[in-house]
Amino acid sequence: MTSHNPEPPVPLASALPGAVQRLPLLERLSRYRQPIGLVVTLVLFTMALVACRHLLSELDIYALHDAMLSVPAQSVLGALLATVLGFVILLGYEWSASRYAGVKLPARSLVLGGFSAFAIGNAIGLSMLSGGSVRYRLYARQGLGAGEVARMTVFASLSLGCALPPLAALATLSDLPAASTALGLAPGLLAGIATAVLVASALLVFGLYRRRLAEQPLANNLLVQLGRRTLRLPGARLAALQLLITALDVAAAATVLYLLLPEAPPFGAFVLVYLLALAAGVLSHVPGGVGVFEAILLAAFADQLGAAPLAAALLLYRLIYVVLPLLLACVLLLANEARRLLFAQQAIKAASGMAAPILSILVFLSGVVLLFSGVTPEIDTRLEHMGFLVPHRLIDASHFGASLIGVLCLLLAQGLRRRLSAAWLLTTVLLLVGALLSLLKGFDWEEACLLTFTAALLALFRRSFYRPSRLLELPFSPVFLVASACAVGASVWLLLFAYQDVPYSHQLWWQFTLDADAPRGLRAAMGSALLLAALALTWLLRTAPPIIHLPDEEELQRANRILLASDQPDGGLALTGDKALLFHPRDNAFLMYARRGRSLVALYDPIGPAQERAEMIWQFRDLCDLHHARPVFYQVRAENLPFYMDIGLTALKLGEEARVDLRRFDLEAKGKEMKDLRYTWNRGGRDGLSLEIHEPGHAPLAEPEGNFRCLARRQERAREGLFTGALQPGVPAALPHCPDSLPGPAGGLCQPAGDPQQRTGQPRPDACAPRGAEADHGVHDDRPDPAL
Repeated sequence: MTSHNPEPPVPLASALPGAVQRLPLLERLSRYRQPIGLVVTLVLFTMALVACRHLLSELDIYALHDAMLSVPAQSVLGALLATVLGFVILLGYEWSASRYAGVKLPARSLVLGGFSAFAIGNAIGLSMLSGGSVRYRLYARQGLGAGEVARMTVFASLSLGCALPPLAALATLSDLPAASTALGLAPGLLAGIATAVLVASALLVFGLYRRRLAEQPLANNLLVQLGRRTLRLPGARLAALQLLITALDVAAAATVLYLLLPEAPPFGAFVLVYLLALAAGVLSHVPGGVGVFEAILLAAFADQLGAAPLAAALLLYRLIYVVLPLLLACVLLLANEARRLLFAQQAIKAASGMAAPILSILVFLSGVVLLFSGVTPEIDTRLEHMGFLVPHRLIDASHFGASLIGVLCLLLAQGLRRRLSAAWLLTTVLLLVGALLSLLKGFDWEEACLLTFTAALLALFRRSFYRPSRLLELPFSPVFLVASACAVGASVWLLLFAYQDVPYSHQLWWQFTLDADAPRGLRAAMGSALLLAALALTWLLRTAPPIIHLPDEEELQRANRILLASDQPDGGLALTGDKALLFHPRDNAFLMYARRGRSLVALYDPIGPAQERAEMIWQFRDLCDLHHARPVFYQVRAENLPFYMDIGLTALKLGEEARVDLRRFDLEAKGKEMKDLRYTWNRGGRDGLSLEIHEPGHAPLAEPEGNFRCLARRQERAREGLFTGALQPGVPAALPHCPDSLPGPAGGLCQPAGDPQQRTGQPRPDACAPRGAEADHGVHDDRPDPAL
């Protein structure tokens, strides 16, 4: 189980004591991949806003309002129908993905999972991550494993990316003169580029098909050999069908915007520009491609169609194709979650449910609505009526306070995502206060209904927010901070757009009349920006605790006490003292971890009661975020995967785990399966190898320097050789050794109280001992009916 940016492997030499590490430039830059990516996202988003501001310089907000009202009702209805058709076609992605992964799902689960994944992915971006999390939560309940869900997610996410170049080339060739006019390039150049793309795509498909292997893992798959790598690709029929589905999906999505335009440009050229804008939005990593997508379409068609009608069509497109499906998906997922919790009254179900991430999205959207409402003019008739009922100063204060609540909602969404009970309480109160302020500042009943509805949903799913952590200790995620900065930046852009005809003067800050919309918006934008900056600086300047602190004697005794009361014997490896320990606030569970580069790697699931695992996993995620490290969990159990998906990790399968049924195990059985094992056993007997098990405190321990002497000869055994130090008291020791040599460093056997016949340990044989003396870390079970 690892984060989405896995650490590259580090050479063995860098792990040895005293080794000098010289990292290449690219590897050093990869350590700062996330901050560099976030800075690039902010720069691209800012450039997109500047471009949109330039392209809309002749347009004011009232002209945009009139242009939206002038869109015919039949055009809006047609766009709604095209949206429904588009999402029905998108379900074809999900069907093809299930065929590719070789799984069968009920139609209801397939429809809910596919629609929700695409709706959330379209709005948030990073569909491979956001959509994958939704799919796993829904499909895991149908018995699918993490690997199968990952294959479905990768297939569905890459289908558009792989099909986009040939589709764009075909759209170019379908109407070359119109495409040349839209892009401002010569027809001959465009024709050459489109032809080259089609030829390259055909050669790529032909080359992959020639490298296919005879072996087929599934009916709709084929294996392709590329050097030392083997890729599993969809079969020819499935790939052709998916290409057709992708083409229909692009046509339906483009039709939504096409129907909202006042004048219809050539459809082929329009689809080409639409595809380029879509690709630019995805590559920019700006959430939903906001700003980037609009800037490209405005640059291509603003002169031909007019800035006001095109901007109105783009705004309606966002509402119809992005916002409405997102809200519907959130409602459907919350309804499904409520039904699940109603029939499964277990706290652990709430701990791993989807309510918290979905509600965090709704709270973030509520904050954006409050910010945008604070910088746009109020409806005159409503404001006049409120002026008779409410003092003008109270209207101004309500306007300013609602904008500040919007910023707090942006940041508290992260606390809800982390399931903090304090964040739940504060957010619920702020939403209700924000609803009241929305009514006082201009009788914005639409905003008040949205905020009240979100607060009601928070109250309904109270059990999903169970963590007692304090908000002041919340480690703000850089991704959430950048998203919040983008929202505040967009509100500032909207302020400049709405009041571009109002000349700036210092007197605007001190105008408090009823019709002073621009001063109210100016104060709201400044207050929002200052509040966000203050909270961000508070987070950035906060002193973080030490990232690695090896346990002392008292902490090891605490870990041993927790371990002996649990049924997880593999936690005995914590007693070696070479890994940092993270304890639960109740001191009844712990987690062991070590550092590797920018990653903190936790070994096994949290040790302790099952009901504390979710909190421990979140605690580890908080620690990693506090130090800008990447969380990694190694060797976790399948039943705990929902907890890891909940903190934003993805599952990676590394190797296999063998389980031997000892009731049927027979070393003397005939056949090749036991031949090598019998040889090792017999050779060990001839060489006099033995294994001695000593009670706690009675094991003769050898010095570990011999391990490093043999490391040069057996680098593949570096993992065992690098362990140093003696075992902690109170732990039985197993000592493998051979004649005429001291016993190797001992391995510990831990016997949990919950299962007195099950033991685990850390076998550490002498590094110079014969291979027959080696053993793996594992679980040893002395029960009369074991199956390990």
